[in-house]
This record gives sequence, C-alpha cells and structure tokens, in this order.
Amino acid sequence: MRAGVRIVSRTAAMAIALVAAGGATVVPAMAAPTAVTRVALPPAPTGLAYSYDAATEQATVTWDPKDPADTVTTGYREGGCSGPSRSDGPCFVRASGPLLTGNSFTFQHSATATTYFIMCAENSVFQRTCSAILTITN
Repeated sequence: MRAGVRIVSRTAAMAIALVAAGGATVVPAMAAPTAVTRVALPPAPTGLAYSYDAATEQATVTWDPKDPADTVTTGYREGGCSGPSRSDGPCFVRASGPLLTGNSFTFQHSATATTYFIMCAENSVFQRTCSAILTITN
C-alpha cells in the first residue's frame, strides 16, 4: 500500500505507476476476442408431475421428454424453492455433479413434508432455464 492506494493486481499497479510517473493515464492494450459464439438458452422443462411411494418415502418427479429438435439442452438439474411462488423467496439449483439426462428424478421425501421443486434445463455453457414450481405434498 502506497500513499493510501491499495494495489490489488499487477495490471492495476502498472496503470497506477504510469499515471503517477507522467500524470497522463495510459491503459495497457488488451487483445480483442477473436470470435464470440452465442448459445441459445435451453427450453424450460414442461409437464412436471410426481408420484409418491409411501413404503419407501420416495417421490419421483417426471417431465416431458426432450424434444428431438432441441439441440441446445445438454441435460437437467433439480432444485427447490422457498415456497410455491418465486415471490416467496429464492430458488436453488444443484450446481455440481453429473447432469440428469432422462426425464425423471427420484429422491427421499417424508410423508409429512412439503417440497417446492423445480427442474432446470442446462446448455453447453451452463446457462439454465427452469420449470414452473411443482408443489409436492402427501
């Protein structure tokens, strides 16, 4: 730290040194990207429904199969929300692990619980489009 300036990177230090030395601002040149490839957002999963097996306390959520014309979706990730509406609070999506590639997902679910479930389609650059919220009760 010099004269009340905290240096957080070498690029910033070089720019500060150039300004301090000559009084003129000099910004180092950066190479422009050679090409930008845009990837379309995947379509949101539709047709969410669930079944519940009381003996094993497992809920299975299904959704419409991927349309054969959909070349964008690489897989699906499950998530949950704070309530039955997005205005009730945040929704969270599992961010790591393998993508789901089918059109069903099974998980433990207590018979006395209420779960607000979403399914998100993901593309090759990890962008997601999520379904409507499915309320699971028993």
